[in-house]
Amino acid sequence: MVAAVLVAIALVDAALAGFRVATGRNGRIRKRAFYRTAMRRGLVTGAAVLGGLALVLGAVLVTAPDPGTRYAELARTGAAMLWIIGPFAAVVLLTLAGYAVLPQRPATFLILLGLGPLTLLRPWVTVAAGATAAWTAPNAPAAACAILAVAGVLTVEPLVHRRWYREPA
Repeated sequence: MVAAVLVAIALVDAALAGFRVATGRNGRIRKRAFYRTAMRRGLVTGAAVLGGLALVLGAVLVTAPDPGTRYAELARTGAAMLWIIGPFAAVVLLTLAGYAVLPQRPATFLILLGLGPLTLLRPWVTVAAGATAAWTAPNAPAAACAILAVAGVLTVEPLVHRRWYREPA
């Protein structure tokens, strides 16, 4: 369950990273298709990064003397990450839900009030979650996996930018 929630949060973050990178890169009035493509690119990039992380986690599990115990250790480390990332992700999702259902003016205010500051806090919250997970991890492989996961999440946005959005559209 912990792994599924972390993957879901990471994939949503990757899609939003694609959107963030594309923002301000297009002068068209109707940008819905442009932003949808940007979010898809972020999602695909995030999925690729998560796939690499899954290979590392698989190797850590396969090489462990007791894979069941190692999986429990990794899940405990992931749960430590969720204590920090979970409330942050919930606030982001509530802000996006409010944007979807509220009239235009309150929705715009909600986005400015919520997602603006949260976007600036995102890397710090991610690093704090990884540091907490690594600090409380029962062993070095679990701590290394937590740090690798944080590094992977934080590299999605620069990868999407470098690949598709160096120049304005």
